[in-house]
This record gives sequence, C-alpha cells and structure tokens, in this order.
Amino acid sequence: MKFVFKFKIIAVFIALFLCLVMLIYYLKLLENSNVDINSPLFKRTQIKSNKAIQTHFSPNITERIVHLDLKGAPPKLSYYSQLFPLLRKMGATGVLMGYEDMFPYSGTLENISSLNAYTLADVKEINNLAKQNRLKVVPFIPLLDNMDFLLKLEEFIDYREVQNFPSVICPSYNKALELLETIIDQVLDAHLESEIIHVGCNAVPHLGRCDRCSNRIITQKLKKNQLFLGHIHVVTAMIKRKRPSIQVLVWDDFFRTADPNEIPADSVNASFQPVVWWYGKDVYDELGPSLWNLYSHIFPNLWLASAYKGAIGSYKYISDANHYIQNHKSWLSIMDEYHSKINFQGIILTGWQRYDHFAVLCELLPVGIPALAMSLRLLQGYQDSALGPPLEVAKMLQCEQPYGLMGTAFGSPKCKFPGGDILEYLNHFHQLDQEISELLEDPQVKGWLSDYNTASNFSNPTVVKVALISIDEIKAELEVVKEQISHSMLKIYYAHTVQEWLATYLEPVEKKVLHLWEAKHRILERTVWPRGPLIDAL
Repeated sequence: MKFVFKFKIIAVFIALFLCLVMLIYYLKLLENSNVDINSPLFKRTQIKSNKAIQTHFSPNITERIVHLDLKGAPPKLSYYSQLFPLLRKMGATGVLMGYEDMFPYSGTLENISSLNAYTLADVKEINNLAKQNRLKVVPFIPLLDNMDFLLKLEEFIDYREVQNFPSVICPSYNKALELLETIIDQVLDAHLESEIIHVGCNAVPHLGRCDRCSNRIITQKLKKNQLFLGHIHVVTAMIKRKRPSIQVLVWDDFFRTADPNEIPADSVNASFQPVVWWYGKDVYDELGPSLWNLYSHIFPNLWLASAYKGAIGSYKYISDANHYIQNHKSWLSIMDEYHSKINFQGIILTGWQRYDHFAVLCELLPVGIPALAMSLRLLQGYQDSALGPPLEVAKMLQCEQPYGLMGTAFGSPKCKFPGGDILEYLNHFHQLDQEISELLEDPQVKGWLSDYNTASNFSNPTVVKVALISIDEIKAELEVVKEQISHSMLKIYYAHTVQEWLATYLEPVEKKVLHLWEAKHRILERTVWPRGPLIDAL
C-alpha cells in the first residue's frame, strides 16, 4: 500500500516537472519570437484566431516577385542556375532585378558600371534562366532618388539636385533627362521580353532646392508635388515611347501625404501603378484605414511590397525570421480587409542588400532564404503550425533541424539548399560573436584588462588567467569559422564581396580577440612589476 502511495507521489512529481518544462519552453519560444502582445497586430490576430483556423484567407494575388538587390554582394552568374529553380519551387512568379551599377552600360554611360559589372551576355543568360524556370524578369532602375551609384561620380556632379548629396537627380536639368532616357533605352534593350519595369521614385523631401528647380517652380507656378509628379510622367512617357505595352511601377510614399485633388487619377492609372511598401511587423502602424480608403478611390490597381531581408537594420547580418513572417501576415490582413475595394496586382518581396551605395552589407541572400520560403508559403495561402517548426520549409530547403529556422536561439538549421553552408557558418559566427561580447563585458576583463592594463602589461596574473581561460579556444575557433565563411562565400560571391563582409563583421571581432590573447600571454610571462606611479614606467 505504501509502495503504491509512493509511486503515485512520484508520478505526480514527474507530471508537474514535465508541465514546468513545457511552460519554460513555451515562454522561451515567446521570448525569442519578439512578439509584442500589446501591439495592434497581435490583438487583431488573437481576435481573429478562431476564425482563421477555419477560414484562412487565401489571397487572390497572382504575382509574387522576389527582389534581388545587386548593389551589394552580387552573386556569380553560376549561382542563378541554382537559385531560380529554388525560387520557383518556393512559389515565386518573378524576380525584380536591381542591377544599378552591375548593369553593363555602354557608350556615354560606360563609367557608371562597376568594374565587376555583368556583361550583356550575362544579363541575357540571367533572363534565359528565369524564363526556363517560369519567372518573369522585372528590371528595377531608380530614375529620381537612390541614384548614388551614378551621382557619386565626378562627371555627374552637376546632375545632382543638392550639390553635396549624391542621391537625387535634378528633374529640371535637360542633360539629366537625356541621361535617364539613355539608361531606359539600354535597360529595355537588354530585357526584350519584360512586361513590367520598376522606376523607384520615393518621395524626396529636398526636391526643388537646386536653382533650376527653384526657377521652374517660380516661372511655371508649380508646387513641389507637381514637380515630383511631373517627373514621373516624363520618365513614364520615355518608357512608353520605347515600349507602349509595358507596365510601369513606382513607390507609393509620395502619394501618402499628397493632396488628392492634385493627383489626376485618369492620367496616373494610365501611365503607372503605385507600389505600397512597408517592412515593419505591423503594416497598420504606418498605413492605416484612411490611406487605404484614399487609395481605393484613386487607384483601382495597386502593388504591395513586403520584405524578406534587409529590413531589420543596415548592419544586421543575421535574419530575424519572425519579423519578416509577421510583416507578411500583416500584409495578408490588409489584403483580406480591402480586397473588395482594391485590385491587388501583385506583391514584391524586397531583399535589400545595402541601404545605399555607401552603407555596409546587411543580411546576405542565403541568410534570407528561409524567411523568404516561409513568407512565400503564407502568400500562397498555406497555414503552417503557429507554434511548431516550419516542417514543409525545412523539407524544401533540406534542413536537418527545422527548429533552427525559427531563430539562432534554437540552434542551426543545417540546411543544404544552395548557399545553406553560408547560413550555417554565419550562425556559428554569430553565436561566437555573442560569446566574445559577453567576455568583453565580464567584470574581471573590464576591471583588470582595460586598455591601460594591456598597454602597460600590468595586471593581476591570477585574475587574468581565470578571466581569459577560454581565449585560446575562442581564438582557434574564430580562425576556423573565418576559413569556413570565406570558403563557402567564394562559391557564390566574388572575392571583393567576401573581403568586404569579413572586414565589416568578422575582422573587428578578430582584432579584439587577438588583443586580449596577446595581452594575456604578455602579462602571464611577467613575474615582477615596477614601483608606482605606473605612468612613469610606460
């Protein structure tokens, strides 16, 4: 009898222990998912959750265009033959090719091209590979702002809207318009089968500041909004003369604050279609009901733009998959709410590689592929488990550890998709980087291994030995990871990209580790120290 009673007590304790483990796991999952339970999106999701399980909204959106930003880390041509079949398998219907200075301009534009730009034969091969995989090719050429790839050059200084800022081209300079038309001609000639083109044109706060624009505003009695809209009509007309049937896309943010009475709806809809972009977790935070009601009256057709990478910080090299998944779930809520009022033509999943030509590289393409795959599944109406790992994506990307796709806190996914080894090694480096950061913040390191201590080789050897007991192992591991990253990246990227990435992210960490490692060995070699004050002994 006593044995049975003891057995029941033990069983109860085991059950309680298992419940506690499950509770800790669930709390850890929420902690690492970065879900803000007070956000409007979370509350709306909770309210609609029971309904969503039964009737998940399946968007009637035919185009899912994946953006490839080539102004940073352009892949080798050989990678496209691996990438495009994977994109098609994920559910993409096209690619937005942001060539910028990777396009092989010729004639008077030859100096615009990067020294390692693709050739026309390369562009033709990319187009052919896309066609073989049933992917539309959409050229993306900025024709007003984000033109630093061109305006940074000395020969185009006079083309700038603001002399010291090489980003925006002057829309009132005849030579600038001639330049843009030449760019359009060359890009369209290299994309004979493209049916859509994106010309950028974000809202420009300092438009109208140059003398030419100022004089034009005065003489023609224009408002700045009219100057902006007029430029869009000019470049659109250039494109339509070259290819009348092509569809022209522009970013929408100008229209968010414009006076609706100043937007001639008929001419706008006939010449271009806006792309409404937002990359945050909750689209409603920025783009509320008033905007959608406005757009429903002005634009019968709209495109959307989400993000699968490049939207969590200009210097982030590891993805936050939850951020991008929440972004797409939020866009689905928008489409669900307004699909009866607005014809959503398609969605562009942006993947910025650097924020402008002067910024560092952010998440590399292979790092963003898991979030891209999960986002594309959402856009196709698939309803994966909210709490479990993305098993279907793991299968598609040949990942051994599905939980690893949810974030580095769950380990590495160990994927074998093209470029998966880059993801693996960058995750490894990220974990090592965090370990090194914790070491640098250790009270013993900060208290006994300051720059003053290490410069004078003056510290307590007992403390130094304990504080830096792992530095030899860390240094050796970092050397291995550096070699692994270099080797894996060279399969996909050119050497200059590998060098830039290492110089931006790994080598600064390497210098800190080497500094501590050298200081440790110098200090531990000492057996005597000078009398104070120490400053006289330096």
